[in-house]
This record gives sequence, C-alpha cells and structure tokens, in this order.
Amino acid sequence: MTKSNDLHMHTSSHQTHYERLQQPVKIQITTERIITASAILSAILLALLSTGFVSTSGARDFQIRDIAIQAEIQPDAVIRYVEDRRYRFEGSYSMVYYTLPLRGFDAVENIRIRQDGRPLVNENTEQPGTFKVERNDHELQITWFIETRDTTEHTFTIQYDLHDALVTGPDVTEWFWIFLSDRLARTPETFRARIALPQRIGDEEWHVWMRETPDRVRMRVDGAVLHLEGENFRNSDQVLARILFPTRVLTEAEITDRRFTLDRVMEEEAAWVDARERRRQLRLLGIGLFTVLAPVSIALFIWFYRQYGRRFELSGMPSKLRFDPPSDHPPALVRKLMLGPLNTEPDKLALGITIFDLARRGYFRIVEKKGDKKFLSSEAPEYHLEKTGKKPEENLADWEHSLLDMAVSRIDKGVSRMDKVLDWSEKPLQSWWKEWRKLFRKALKEQQWFDHVAQKALYFHLFAQLPLLLGMIAIAFLAGEAGAAGIVLVSLIMMLSLTLPKRSQEGTDLHAEWTAYRKALKKGPNSSFDQKEIGRHFVYAIALGLTKKQLEKRLGDVDEQSPIFLWVVPASGIKGAADIASGLSTLASSGTSSFSGVSGVGGATAGSAGGGAGGGAR
Repeated sequence: MTKSNDLHMHTSSHQTHYERLQQPVKIQITTERIITASAILSAILLALLSTGFVSTSGARDFQIRDIAIQAEIQPDAVIRYVEDRRYRFEGSYSMVYYTLPLRGFDAVENIRIRQDGRPLVNENTEQPGTFKVERNDHELQITWFIETRDTTEHTFTIQYDLHDALVTGPDVTEWFWIFLSDRLARTPETFRARIALPQRIGDEEWHVWMRETPDRVRMRVDGAVLHLEGENFRNSDQVLARILFPTRVLTEAEITDRRFTLDRVMEEEAAWVDARERRRQLRLLGIGLFTVLAPVSIALFIWFYRQYGRRFELSGMPSKLRFDPPSDHPPALVRKLMLGPLNTEPDKLALGITIFDLARRGYFRIVEKKGDKKFLSSEAPEYHLEKTGKKPEENLADWEHSLLDMAVSRIDKGVSRMDKVLDWSEKPLQSWWKEWRKLFRKALKEQQWFDHVAQKALYFHLFAQLPLLLGMIAIAFLAGEAGAAGIVLVSLIMMLSLTLPKRSQEGTDLHAEWTAYRKALKKGPNSSFDQKEIGRHFVYAIALGLTKKQLEKRLGDVDEQSPIFLWVVPASGIKGAADIASGLSTLASSGTSSFSGVSGVGGATAGSAGGGAGGGAR
C-alpha cells in the first residue's frame, strides 16, 4: 500500500454490476435422530451473523444517517467531488474508512478529510485527528482515526478531484457513476446528490438513465444542477446514474471520443432494457424451477431416510454400567463397532491396539527402556517388542496372524522399537498393508454389525440427488443467487446421506452393551473390576478411547505383582502404583499413536460505470 496526499492512479475501465437476490429457504424435516440438523441451524446462524441480521452485541454499533454528495464539474472536465457522511456511533470506535474502486477515472488528486468541519492531518500515526491514504491494485482506501464514547454523531467530509472521469463527445458528454454503493458496511437512512455544471443549460438538455436504482430515488433538474434524492434503502440498493449533458459547457476540455453521440447512448440503453427484461424472465424461470427442485430434494431424502435410515430399537433394556467386556471380540474390531458404519476402514490405531492385544495374549512382551535424552528436554521412554516364542493358537484370526508374522519378522531383523516395527517407508510393508486391510475389512464385514442395505442407500441417494444438483447449477446461471441457494441446499441434503448408514439389530444391541462397559471403565471404582483381568480391561480401554488421565485412574491399584506385568515390563526405578499407572498410560498414548499410516489504470469509457465507494467504521 502507498501513502500519498496527492495520488495519481491509472485504473482499468472494467465495469461490474452487482445484483443480489435474497430468497430465504426454509427446510423442515420431521425425521428421527438427524443430528445433522443442528449443524444446519448453526450454519444459518453464522450466515445471519456475518450478514448483520443478527447482532452479537448491543453495546457497540454505528449507523450512517445520511450521505450528501456535491459534484462540481469544472470547465476543464475535472470533477470536484465532496461527500458528507453523517455517522451515529454507539460505543467506542477508533477509525472510519472510505474505499473507492479504481475504475472509471484516470486520477484522483487533492484528497482532503474533515471531521465536523475540522480538517484532519495526513499522517500515518493512527492518532485521532489524522488520516492515511493507501491503495492496492483494485481500490483506494482512506482511513481516518477518531475517538468515540457512548452515543455521538459526527459528519465526515471526503473531498477529492477526479480526472478523466468524463467521456466527452462532439455534442454530448457522459458521466456514468455509482453514487450510492452496496459495498457500504451500513445502508444510509437518506441519500442526496447534487451534480453541478459550470454553465446553465435547459432542463430538456439533461439526459439521465438510472440503472439498477430503486424507483423511490427521485430526480429533478434545475438549470445547471441535477438533484438525486432517496431514503429507506436496502442493503443491495444502488444509485447508479448515466448522465449526459451538452459538451459546450466544458469550455476548457478536449474531445475524448468523436464517435460518442446521444443516439448511440439511447440505442445502448434500449438494448440494456431489453437485456434486463430477458434476465428478469430467465430469473423468474430459474426461481420457478427452484421452487420445484428444492422440495423434491427434501422429499427424496425423507423417503430414503424412512425407508433405510430408521435406527433399530434395542431388543432389551440397556445396562447402565457393566464391569466386564460384553463379548470376546478383538478390541480393534470393537473400536470400529463403536465408531459406527462410516468408519470401517482400518487405520494405524487398529494396528497398535492389535499389537497390545497380542502382547496381552502372550505373543509379545512390551519392554520400556530409557530413551535418548535431548537438549533442554526430558528423557522420553522407548517401548520395544520382545518375542515370547508362543505358537499361534487356532482361534487367532487371519488378520491377527498376519500382523503377528510381520512383527516377528521385523524383530528377527533387529527392529524391535514399536514405532519402527511397522515402518511404512519400505515397499514390501506397503504391499503387506494392502493385504492386511483386506483381511481386516473381511473380518469386520463377517460380524454383520452394520446394515449393508442402508450403506448402499447412501450411494443411491447421492446418485438420485445428482440431477437435482446439476439443475440447481443451471438455475444459478438463470437466477443468480436463487440458484446459489439451491446449490447449497442440495449439497446439504446430499451431506445428510451420511445419516443413512446404521448399525444392524445385532450391532445396535452390542453397541449398547459396550457403551455401558465404556462408562464403567471411565467412572466405575477399581474394586468393581476383576484385577486378574486388568490387562484385558487396559487394552479395551485403549480401544474405547479413554484418555491418559482416565487410564491412570483405572490402573490406580496396580502393583508389581499384577498379572499385567507378565506382558508389560516397566523401566527400572518405578516404585509406586502412581508411577506404574503413568508409565502404562504413556505406553498406551505414545505406543499406538507412533505407528505410521499409509494413504498418501485508464480513464472513463463510454457505458462503463465508475465510483461505487464503500466504507464503514471499526
């Protein structure tokens, strides 16, 4: 950004038009257990907050009470532009800003700022009574610094000279300008603009076309002066005027476009009106399509949910707490049951938990050793695997057997540290990982914990919604923001597909029992658990997602004689139960997470509007 009191800026003449359509969409779905509805409501609330419909604080706010513009067109075609903005502040504010898009003129000079008639100083000190001027590739920003408390009103005057903002033809001259922009942080209560020529002309010699401007904006001419006035503006309103007047009043200006005539402008405006009517008709068509497609999308989801997404009821009364595992399923599979039908892919934690369970069953010993002490850090323990020589039992699943063989082969090669046993940087292990994932998925599928028909319904629902999404994209080209709202709506409905997959009846019942067991692990007293099975409880606690603090609580009564030390060998120097619990919980949190995963600027141009100043306060 460049600071200057007299800025000379060359801008592009690109014209932009802003059209907003506020079309609120209400979605009401009366189905069971759709948790996603809360997320949708949160998104709507955030949108309301961001657009200013909902205020998070009533103690600090501001309004723009009035905007009054005086534009004096000089004989040399320079425009002396003076804009008064009357603000009402409630609370503390430290700065006000004014932005001017760099289009529709060649240069802006002699920038002045006044507060309640008092000139401010162009200094980049951010002290009250000063202002600064900055620019980037798209806009000029003027920021002035104030100090407000409680409820106050101030009038700020922004003044500058515009060069080459007019298109001068042999007979008529054009000024095409956005006097009131939709880029303002607050919409003014009232608006006035006074455009003055250097000489008096006949009222019939004014030619003014108001584009994208509300009908409530009034226009009147008085010789050398054109007046524009209005009130009760909405956020999307603009005052955009294409003004033509005789070139003869510019006695010191040069002709910039010899082909520019009144007939040409009248043809352009007639064509613009026709194009606007076509756009209006297309918009109505798009809105009509939206009103058809939106209910279809919602009704389609409701039908799919009622057919396939209804959750099974528990077969019996659920247990509040239970202090023994409900089944003998391996902990890695139990973890997937608890995560639900959308989380069936094996991951690095499935490997780590299985390593712990294999150690508990006597195939390994996990030995804690002192690690290397790093500079300015405490000594971190290392965990190593040792073979016990136990032969695989008949009840060992294929995926468990495969992991056991791989870990043993790594230990035989001298790799025993847990975070190195399964190092996925080696290609042979990557191939093994792909095969192991297939075995794990097969074993999980055989449990029949998840409803496969509901899983397929997810993809069928997405496929059914896809034509509706494409239709909404087409509506976006026809109806602008109505189509954009439709895209958002259908996208959200498609996201609701994630609520269709569910647990089977067997999975629902078993999930409730494991949930009761998890609650007991978190809250129940140690005395209620079989201390001979503490190792089994420990591994299931890891699989069920207990935190390090909760694991320490569960191991609070462990001593050196506990059966858990048949497969866990703490480092030397541990003396109390608290040390043992801390070491084992560290083993759980660091050991499982250590496994690596696999995945992978010119002047004015005829017919192009300049201006459109924004602004606000902070």
